[in-house]
Amino acid sequence: MNSLSSITEFVKLITAPSGPRGIAAVPSVADMRLLAKKKNPKMIFDFVDGGAGDEVTLRANEADLARVVLTPRTLVDVKQQDTTAHFAGEKFPLPIVLGPAGLVRVVGNGGELGAVKAAGARGIPYTISTSSAWSIEEIADVATGPLWFQLYLWRSKEMIANLVARAKDAGCSAIVLTVDVPLNANRIRDLRNGMSIPPRLSIRNAYEALRRPAWLLDMLQAPPIGFRNFQGIAEGDSAKSHSEFINTQLANLSADWDDLAWLRRTWDGALYIKGITTVEDTRRALSAGVDGIIVSNHGGRQLDGLPSSVSAFPRIADAINGQVDLMLDGGIRTGVDIARALALGANAVTIARPWVYGVAASGQRGVERVMAILEQEFKQTLALVGANSAIELDGSFAHFPSEWLENPTRTSDSVSVS
Repeated sequence: MNSLSSITEFVKLITAPSGPRGIAAVPSVADMRLLAKKKNPKMIFDFVDGGAGDEVTLRANEADLARVVLTPRTLVDVKQQDTTAHFAGEKFPLPIVLGPAGLVRVVGNGGELGAVKAAGARGIPYTISTSSAWSIEEIADVATGPLWFQLYLWRSKEMIANLVARAKDAGCSAIVLTVDVPLNANRIRDLRNGMSIPPRLSIRNAYEALRRPAWLLDMLQAPPIGFRNFQGIAEGDSAKSHSEFINTQLANLSADWDDLAWLRRTWDGALYIKGITTVEDTRRALSAGVDGIIVSNHGGRQLDGLPSSVSAFPRIADAINGQVDLMLDGGIRTGVDIARALALGANAVTIARPWVYGVAASGQRGVERVMAILEQEFKQTLALVGANSAIELDGSFAHFPSEWLENPTRTSDSVSVS
């Protein structure tokens, strides 16, 4: 009886629930990325995950964040960790904005719709991409939280004015003007894979798709993927690649600072400029009356060879000196990264690939899990560095390479140098 009892107890032990399962058990954004890779054909995963050229800048975004070293304070009462952030004239529960990502429905699971629902549930801004696979109106219909709209300075002012008016009618409170895409760069992974919008199955990539029947069924059942914000305005052929459509139909090689001034007069809401990595451009943007700057190299998807976003950040933070909101975009993968950004002077961070990984893995639930991971990691980091709130983080909590500053000998309350 004792032997049988022991066996019974052992069976109960190994069959008992061991904690969260499924998407709720994914422990990190890095693991969510691997799950997204598993669930999508190679050409689709590479479209999301890849960058321009040799992907030097893409890799630097993450690698340089690791060079920001946190300096904790010990024996601090940290039983409360307040993650509240202030930007865009409002208070938000987390210092996170879901940044723009185009054509996300290629990964399946409803694409952008799941992400905007997840953002609304958290009360954080979701940025509608100009190149979204769902229209401004379709996304607004399911939104329950703050909406922003990402815009390019297309060659047609009439087209821009149309998009701006639609964004306003949809309730978007801010425009994020992306200025680092006069044309789309070569993304070598996409060229190698024969990636197009909508995705086409060829002999080369059919095997990958057939191995993922859930993704394939999703593609066959849902409406064709395209640039829905341009329906009736400027539509590409179904076989055109993303880059080809943008470069031949929309790209504006003559956009300049006068166009930004025109947009500032046209749009009376919050205006953020995204894609700046130099002090010179920062000063010009401030003169144009922007409400915030998002330091970004487009996630390494445009000009390969740019500095990482975080290495350009301290110089820009100095130039701004608190005049407008400042955000970091590029390479944010953990709650520690969020703390690093805030310690360098950011009001918030923007993320794109992490939430797209979540959509690819499990739709809305995947995005919810990504945000839960980042929130838990950020709270943990606050406690471990000895801070009770996000707004406490300043330069005294971090060191970074001195060459990231214009004047390495300078020190201030907002930054510390190694």
